[in-house]
Amino acid sequence: MTLYICGNSHTRALRAGAMYLEEHEGAEPMVVFPLGTADHEAAPFSEIVDGQVVLTNDRFHKKLKQFFGFSSFEPQHRWGICLGNHNSRIFRHEGWLSAAPTWMNAKGKTPVSEALFQRIVEDDQIYIRRFLTQLISTGVRPFVISAPWPVRPDPELTGIELSHDVIKAIDTRARVLFSEWLAERDIAIVAPPVEAADEDGFLKPNYAKGGDDPCHGNNKYGRAMMRKVLAHEAKMAQSGENVTRLA
Repeated sequence: MTLYICGNSHTRALRAGAMYLEEHEGAEPMVVFPLGTADHEAAPFSEIVDGQVVLTNDRFHKKLKQFFGFSSFEPQHRWGICLGNHNSRIFRHEGWLSAAPTWMNAKGKTPVSEALFQRIVEDDQIYIRRFLTQLISTGVRPFVISAPWPVRPDPELTGIELSHDVIKAIDTRARVLFSEWLAERDIAIVAPPVEAADEDGFLKPNYAKGGDDPCHGNNKYGRAMMRKVLAHEAKMAQSGENVTRLA
């Protein structure tokens, strides 16, 4: 069965990784293309029409048809969805300059309660979660491919100087909340490679795209991530059932 992978701009590194693994490591052919940027996740982009999930965002819809040849997601196809854990939308908000999650006990910062933080994450992921729920309800059994570890921010690029401790606390908790939500629905998630993270949990420079790019992994990251994706798929093929724990 052909593996199809689509998602936001983090899919570009996965595509480069897949092409390398096919050419140099004998991987089975895959179809891997981005549909658009993570900005499109912040508005409704999908609905169910005649029992199948279609993409209502014009760019997403056109890319799905152009690169995959489909107008909808059908149960007979195997889909990896690269959406979720793009937490820079959350931690780059200027409100975190004066606030911090309550569990950090950060002096001089306005505490953000666990309940409020969960709501922030839910609001950020609302349309991703809706899309995945739609896929499940129409018989598609997707798995999720996580966004990379956060890139250590450069104030000259972001325009604001955020606490690395706060960023890491936000990113770590948001990933846990998303993984818990997926597990409740029997959706597996492939986490970023451990070797791509530094001692503080940020993406290592040699795995980051670099330059003025504040969040993406490079081709080396894509190769490492796609090896994890293929290992996950091999495990699923061997077991014959959906694995819900982190890969």
